[in-house]
Amino acid sequence: MSITTRMCPVWYTAEDASAWNKIKAAFRRDWQQTKHDFGSSIPALKQRLSDTVAQAIGSEPIPPGNVPTEHQDEEVEDECMDSDEQAYRYGYAARRHWGEDWNDETESAMRKEWGEDDWSANREAVRRGWEFGQMQSMLKRSH
Repeated sequence: MSITTRMCPVWYTAEDASAWNKIKAAFRRDWQQTKHDFGSSIPALKQRLSDTVAQAIGSEPIPPGNVPTEHQDEEVEDECMDSDEQAYRYGYAARRHWGEDWNDETESAMRKEWGEDDWSANREAVRRGWEFGQMQSMLKRSH
């Protein structure tokens, strides 16, 4: 078995290599967080999209190993995520059930199912779950 090595272009500098390594490390953390978010036993790194971008461009340091990303508003974030999780799940599943179009008819049906009194407080999170399912469906079709 032979190993193919590629020559770097003459313009490729140590700074380019460093930038690429930052991007790889940031996306590796993002992927670990994604696996955790989808139910894996991997510990939560508390990695947000904004963390991944900031780490990839070098404006924030990349925490070592499996050290969680520190956030000033950590308690508030956890409360928000916990309270929105059911709405995200519902929106994601509702899109599969009701079809691709979010319209007055589907929203009325979802509001009735969810509960009229609680709908206005959860509508936006339900909608984000719906849109995530829509985006995922489009990505599947493109591959």
